[in-house]
Amino acid sequence: MMSQDTYNQAGGTRSSTKIIFAALLIGLVAGFSLTYYFFGSEITYLQTQQQTLKNEVSTLSRNQAALTKLVTVPVQPVTPISYKPPVNYSELYSETVASVVMVQAVQTSVQLGIFGSTTQQTPVLGSGFVVQYNSSYYVVTNYHVIANATNVTVTFSNSDGYPAAVIGSDRFSDLAVLKVDAPAYEFHPLSLGNSSELQVGQQVVAIGNPFGLAGTFTIGVVSATDRVLDDPVSAPYSIAGVIQTTAAINPGNSGGPLLDLAGQVVGVTTAVIANSQGLGFAIPSVILARELPLLIANGTYDLHPYIGFSVVSMSVYLAEAMHINLTHGVLVEQVVAGGPAAEAGLKGGVNQSTVLGEQVMLGGDIIVSANNTPIEDTNQLLSYIELNVLPGQTVVFTVFRNGTYLNLPVVVGSIPNS
Repeated sequence: MMSQDTYNQAGGTRSSTKIIFAALLIGLVAGFSLTYYFFGSEITYLQTQQQTLKNEVSTLSRNQAALTKLVTVPVQPVTPISYKPPVNYSELYSETVASVVMVQAVQTSVQLGIFGSTTQQTPVLGSGFVVQYNSSYYVVTNYHVIANATNVTVTFSNSDGYPAAVIGSDRFSDLAVLKVDAPAYEFHPLSLGNSSELQVGQQVVAIGNPFGLAGTFTIGVVSATDRVLDDPVSAPYSIAGVIQTTAAINPGNSGGPLLDLAGQVVGVTTAVIANSQGLGFAIPSVILARELPLLIANGTYDLHPYIGFSVVSMSVYLAEAMHINLTHGVLVEQVVAGGPAAEAGLKGGVNQSTVLGEQVMLGGDIIVSANNTPIEDTNQLLSYIELNVLPGQTVVFTVFRNGTYLNLPVVVGSIPNS
């Protein structure tokens, strides 16, 4: 039989064991709580980082999708320039005129006066032409024809007219795409030729509606390529890569096709210089082919390259003012702070001077080539960038600076607010 002392000792042992067990339990709970709190915070932080990465991946994926769509989605095939000698202009006209339309609309503008603002509505008239994309028909025209416009209509060469809706536009290339509510038999699509193969002196024709004279056919040649237009439509940016032609273009021709002698579209007629003779301009078909899928799918095109500088063509007079012998290339006058040019280290001018009555910033880098392509003037530089470079890609400028030549890689951006 257990003695009382023995019993108390055993009872005390059991009490001590309970206390130790309780202490251990409390320690485990406290440790688990601290661990949960610590790792919970870490998990929350990692989850936040994971979501941030997902958002960044999503943004990159959208950009990649846009670029992939741009370079992989097939437009109606852009075919090599072809010829049909000897040319029967009557046959060429009869084969293509049904594809050309008259575009009419009402543009609304606000006029400011001493008694306040008034709204003014002005009828506008332009041209357009039919293209086919993904088994659907669309009409291509100029942005400036339909900008701020309502009641847009399209009239075919047989005088049948239908309402139209603007489904895509890009003021930086002066292009727009319309969807027309018309039966299929009205549409006679044109194919797109490859304007990059155009040669100066090559014959081209234009069809449009100058001054409302429907179906007017004019003949000319390619006067030049890679022109740059300072158009109010695209301000403050220029339209580069433009075709110059002697084919007569007048108000009302805007948006019509410039055709090669095989009846392929090599350009979209866009502008004339007031009071000039034989100076007409057209947006090249390679730009239309590049933009058409995104204009149709997204309603906009936001992949215009952006360098972030202002430039001027070099000349003998600028070279003399800078005390150098280099008379060709492009002088960088200014670089935009934080822009691609500034980030790449391009230098703008530091000394303002008057050269032939013009204010010029002298002392900046002189660009003489882009990706090993020689650059003679601003037309070549801006056209090369517009036609060959996309945002996110790198263009290597060779520049003349302080008597030496440097290669500066620039990661191209996209036009702000495009």
